[in-house]
Amino acid sequence: MRLGEKIAAMLPPATKHGSASNLSGALLRMALYALIVLAPLLIVAVLRPKTDHGFIYTIGKNLALVGFTILAMQFVLSARLQWIERPFGLNMLFVFHKTMAVVASLLIVAHPLLLASDRAGGGGWHLIFGPEISWHIWLGRIALMLLLMHVLLAAFRFIIRLNYQTWRFVHDLGALVVFPLAFFHSWNAGGDFALWPMKLFWSVVVAAGVGAFAWHRLLRPILLRRHPYEVTGVHEEAEGVWTITLAPPKAAPRFDFLPGQFHFLTFHRAPNLPVEEHHWTISSSPTADGVLASTIKESGDFTASIGKTKVGDKAAVHGPFGRFSYAIHTHERDLVFIAGGIGITPLMSMLRHMRDTRAERRVLLLFANRTERDIAFRDELAAMEKGEHPQLKVVHILDQPGDDWQGEKGRLDAPMVERLCGGDLPQRAFYVCAPTALMDAVIQCLRTHGVPAKNIHFERFNL
Repeated sequence: MRLGEKIAAMLPPATKHGSASNLSGALLRMALYALIVLAPLLIVAVLRPKTDHGFIYTIGKNLALVGFTILAMQFVLSARLQWIERPFGLNMLFVFHKTMAVVASLLIVAHPLLLASDRAGGGGWHLIFGPEISWHIWLGRIALMLLLMHVLLAAFRFIIRLNYQTWRFVHDLGALVVFPLAFFHSWNAGGDFALWPMKLFWSVVVAAGVGAFAWHRLLRPILLRRHPYEVTGVHEEAEGVWTITLAPPKAAPRFDFLPGQFHFLTFHRAPNLPVEEHHWTISSSPTADGVLASTIKESGDFTASIGKTKVGDKAAVHGPFGRFSYAIHTHERDLVFIAGGIGITPLMSMLRHMRDTRAERRVLLLFANRTERDIAFRDELAAMEKGEHPQLKVVHILDQPGDDWQGEKGRLDAPMVERLCGGDLPQRAFYVCAPTALMDAVIQCLRTHGVPAKNIHFERFNL
């Protein structure tokens, strides 16, 4: 057996699927989503219910059918179902989720406008502005207003500085109010619901949405907490940077993951410490049996307490997620890793995996930090440089170096990346994990120098 085959045999099953398999899986899921979203139009087109509505009115009605179906599927898309996420990565799936929220809102806003304009000569605008209307029309009005507020709050969350936990609570509450209002409105106002296939489809779509939400927000957290991982180590890697090592429940295997993937953790610690779910990269290697570790920086209200975690504390673990992994791109041999601060964690998982599997890779690591005290994994990286697998060269760049610092100085920017990487940029594969500004600058630099998009790997994950 050749070395490459031995490495493949040691990887989790998910990594053995080639790009063709991943593409077919993605296309299958996309086709299934499109079929579900367009299903109400297909039902109406096939059964052709009797109607005296005009063309514009019919368009408005059909837009509402599609818009509501998209809303129902939003619960499914956001439920972190790994079968759906696997070909795309959770970050891409969440981008799609946000985009479809806007699409659904536009379709639903157009619905009453088209209905009213179709009957404008006969007082059609009474549907929107008239006070004396049926109760189910009032439900539609309220649902529409709440939906618009819901979308605007999500769009401007960062501007109004609404923290994630508060926004998530409001987001879930808003969805639980808007969805049933829209359902009862459509069920009672839509003439197409005289058709039993439409009633059946509507019931199934609603059940799928409600079921996905209940599983994601209620049932799965309960099950994960009943079978928690246990903290077996708490180690300070650098100033304010902690590695938390976890072990799976007794007699239970640790889940498989790819080097570079992330998971969601909910720590259950001392009563005075906060309990919140957060996503962090897995910094350990898949080859470390029975071990799962995340390296976390003190950078917010919750993570400020991460160093107070104790051995024996419990954690609910949900994962793995993401496609930021060299193990997916088995043909790449000459790699450049670019990390800023705590962005080193997924790259560290990959380097450890290369070391443990004796992978034949050449890696240049550009690692930017503010000071020497901020360099995580410094000794381990130095030891890896002395080894044969991978062929590693580490370049440390400090923004605020001390007087005795002999390495690279200044901010890691596009000119520095170009200088340190040398020539043949289009022939190399780049893995970038850094703050947004640095990541954007690096990606722009690489594209300017002709590096194909397929050779630039990064992961944006902003909840």
